[in-house]
Amino acid sequence: MTRFSLNPIVGLLILLVAAAHSMCARAETGLEIMTQVDAQQDPPVMAADMTMTLIDRNNNQRVRSLRSLSKTFDEADRQRLFFLEPSDVRGTGFLVVDYHDADRDDDQWLFLPSLNKSKRIAGSDQSGSFMGSDLSYADMASRNLDDWTYELIREDSVGDDAVWIVNATAANSRVIDQTGYTESLLYIQQSNYRVIRAIHTQTGTNQRKLLNIPQWEQRDGYWLPKVMQVVSQEGGQTVHRTQLTFSRIDLNVDAPDAEFSVQRLEQGL
Repeated sequence: MTRFSLNPIVGLLILLVAAAHSMCARAETGLEIMTQVDAQQDPPVMAADMTMTLIDRNNNQRVRSLRSLSKTFDEADRQRLFFLEPSDVRGTGFLVVDYHDADRDDDQWLFLPSLNKSKRIAGSDQSGSFMGSDLSYADMASRNLDDWTYELIREDSVGDDAVWIVNATAANSRVIDQTGYTESLLYIQQSNYRVIRAIHTQTGTNQRKLLNIPQWEQRDGYWLPKVMQVVSQEGGQTVHRTQLTFSRIDLNVDAPDAEFSVQRLEQGL
């Protein structure tokens, strides 16, 4: 049975509160939401062991293990990782310097033990596949907020979590060339401003990439991904998948600054 308030003042207050809540929800713009996303802090130091599983369209799998070390510096976030297994990629290393200055291009180097030297990844090559995975080199660094324009599409839910859905459009051709994406549909969890899903439209015809982060862990005030899934599609059909699973995350690790140099990268494992 429908219930009505017998007090018109109470009824009016209910309507005003509902209207105010609705206005607050609409007041958040796409840029405001993404500014909050950009402001979220990552651990100052983190070590992690990961398993990377590559799955082709016939469900054939290749499994690789990696070890990663990251640290926040005054001018940049730096991450160094090495592949541990299998033998054909063992010792391959990667270093990324993700500068805080949006006007400065990030630096990336790939170390190949067979050549015993590192190769700098040019900005124009960063849209390419990282080690045969569905992640690109550009995906290995954070985005610059000003490289995209944002539109709040709607509010929705993913499971029990309320999300904002924001469409991010590349600001210019340089961004498209570097990332390989023209736009991204981002699902941002409202409780912690973390991107938990994304649909990236690629520059190729009918190509897109789907990102899903279904498992998170909160530790020491930081939200840490436990599983990350990336799917490449052509014409709506899945052609390849990558899953990253974090088996160990350590936030209390000794990480001297020298561990994040090209010289250290070229020393190998």
